[in-house]
Amino acid sequence: MSDLLQTYRPRLFAITTEEGKKVDITNSILAIDYFEDLVSPAIHMMVHCINKYSIVSGLPIRGGEKVEVEIETGSGDFDFLGEQDSLRVYKVSGQEGTRMAEQFTLHITTQEYMKNEISRCFRKYTGKISESVKDILTNDLGTTKFLDENIEESANSYKWMGSMRKPFKVLEWLCPKSLSSRAGESDPDPKTDPSFNEKARGTMGFFFYENKDGFNFKSIDKLTELIGSAREENVSTYNYTGKIIKSANLGNAFKIIDYAFERNIDMRSALRFGLFKNHTFLLNIDDNQLTVYNYDIKEEIGNKKLGRQEGLSVPADLGELPSRIIVRATGNGIMSNGGGNEDTGRAAADRAKSAARYNLLFTQALNILIPCNINLKVGDVISCEFSEMSAGRSKEPDTEISGRYLIRELRHHFSSSQNTTSLKLIRDSYGLN
Repeated sequence: MSDLLQTYRPRLFAITTEEGKKVDITNSILAIDYFEDLVSPAIHMMVHCINKYSIVSGLPIRGGEKVEVEIETGSGDFDFLGEQDSLRVYKVSGQEGTRMAEQFTLHITTQEYMKNEISRCFRKYTGKISESVKDILTNDLGTTKFLDENIEESANSYKWMGSMRKPFKVLEWLCPKSLSSRAGESDPDPKTDPSFNEKARGTMGFFFYENKDGFNFKSIDKLTELIGSAREENVSTYNYTGKIIKSANLGNAFKIIDYAFERNIDMRSALRFGLFKNHTFLLNIDDNQLTVYNYDIKEEIGNKKLGRQEGLSVPADLGELPSRIIVRATGNGIMSNGGGNEDTGRAAADRAKSAARYNLLFTQALNILIPCNINLKVGDVISCEFSEMSAGRSKEPDTEISGRYLIRELRHHFSSSQNTTSLKLIRDSYGLN
């Protein structure tokens, strides 16, 4: 029976220089670490090498070289081949030893990450934010490495100037400004639609990130949406029974080897962010009209949670009054002819909503170590079950800490001794669904 912790065979690891010189260094690899992050616009890889001949000076490696990777694992093939999946060397570190035997680490990322450093957004962008995202990826970064279904349609439009900023910087800047679409609803405008607060409830906040599938632009609501969706049937369940797994065969593929909770509780910071309740006062200097937006997390979030927790734990004496007040003056000013950023008057209120939504999602964090599973990706939801312990014996699942989590960070570790996947998981409420 295949051992998931031990099965690892690099089929190909080739480096091609700008001059077209191609060298396969597969036999020189000691270990490979592959990284994805929900808040990172690009994937990264660290390749630890040893060689009795100098690869760095022999190729030579100066940065920017193309990389092809093909790895066989117990959970499938892991590869980056062809121009579409082109990787680039951007750094060499840890060089030590002699010319006849040296150790070093290659730092590798996608070609889009490198191109981002020489690209700028300088045009005027209009229409829905999601369409601007596609425009930037296609025309400013020159990539087709995304699927339409992975660029979630935003409900709101935004008009703005690129101002010579780098594409990835702009895409991250657009995330908290984006409003997720909801079936049957058009883009709500607070000036003309008195039910704006109802329609926009709990829907602020997007992530732009890259995983093995390419680039993604998805809302928090979409990433955490499970009940009644097709994703619900594809949620993998990992179990921790308190036993140390020394050899994870196929029967133990969904066992948790080790775990640790990050119990970082900071009520003062939560209050300063206006996590529970905040008010936004907007004064339009053109007509002297004052608009007030009230945010209450208990009303806004509703059932958009990964846990089963019915309500959110808000102290009664701290959740009745707003802990953050935002005051802002708005108006057309010199941009009345559409020459710059479009400000409908709700931008400040939207930012307050998205800040609260982000902070709620990152409140709970869990780190787990599992047998290598290359089918997992950042942005996926998995279920974790932890057994209650009594007198050294496992009992029923712990309904407080067990449940569904969103993968925020992922690391695949490939080596001759052990192949594992490390995950940082987050969620916005406690409880096992």
